[in-house]
Amino acid sequence: MKVTRSDVAKAAGVAPATVSYVLNNSRQISEKTRKKVMDAVNELNYQPDLIARGLVTNQTMQLALILSDIGNPFYGEIARAFEQSALEKGYFVSICSGEGNLNHYLENLVRRHVDGAVIIANPTHYQMENVKKLVDNDIKVVISGNQVPDQIASIENDYISGMEQALTHLSEYGHRRIAYFSCFGNQSRYDTRIDGFISAAEKLGLHQSDILLVEGKPPYHSDLETGKEMAQEIIRRGMPVTAAVCTNDLMAMGAIQEFHQAGIKVPEDISIIGCDDIMLASAMIPALTTIGIDKEKLGRGAFALLYRQIKSGEIKHEKVTVELKVRSTTSKPAVR
Repeated sequence: MKVTRSDVAKAAGVAPATVSYVLNNSRQISEKTRKKVMDAVNELNYQPDLIARGLVTNQTMQLALILSDIGNPFYGEIARAFEQSALEKGYFVSICSGEGNLNHYLENLVRRHVDGAVIIANPTHYQMENVKKLVDNDIKVVISGNQVPDQIASIENDYISGMEQALTHLSEYGHRRIAYFSCFGNQSRYDTRIDGFISAAEKLGLHQSDILLVEGKPPYHSDLETGKEMAQEIIRRGMPVTAAVCTNDLMAMGAIQEFHQAGIKVPEDISIIGCDDIMLASAMIPALTTIGIDKEKLGRGAFALLYRQIKSGEIKHEKVTVELKVRSTTSKPAVR
């Protein structure tokens, strides 16, 4: 027989409403009474009906985390931090991933009555109209990215600083001809990596002819294969640069692999910098120099923004600091 709230109240010697106050943390209850209720809950193995509670409170205690590709360790580390923060506040998290599935997930979140959603995904893989439908249905939303409507909260990595750190590092080694391997098109302004790269190059006095923007192609993947393809393009052009900065670590790893297979040494013949500092970056040989992103801070920060919205309606925009991790894939350029 299913244990009810009344059974818990009877075992604890309190009113049924007091059980609700304790479980929902909705009123000040003495520690003595709280302990009696929780002891009864544990003894009877009482499981609250969250659907019924949601009908009363208008909250389901369910959140969605939308990610481009859970197979990329970058997203996995963010998901772990977000999920832990949510669990600490009593939320259940549904993690939705897959570049071809994002619109499907967004279209279904309204009928599933989630309280909020965080989207950390390539914006070319979902439609903003689907996001606005969530907002219109009072589902709180946080998006990671630069081009986000004011009425939607956002969290963004400080790629301007990251690119400046990366290009300054290469410049100090003596590099003057530098490429940026972008998974996006050159006109994309989803995040500030391209703008940061161009701005940093100008600050360092690099001529427009010194920098090379290698742009991605639809459907704009950011994986090992994309990195390999961009390395192939540089090889076909006769190695016009001595260094390259990549959108992420997976692309950097793919580029390094392709250069190696072509007999081009990293960093002796070309220096490579990634972005994200995934766990594999420091373990590979040579260890990858990369723009380090604090995935723990990003995941927990995204939850904090969402939780603030749910509780108070406040919409904020935050930026996460980054730090260049200098390892073994960068050095002085070879004399040619």
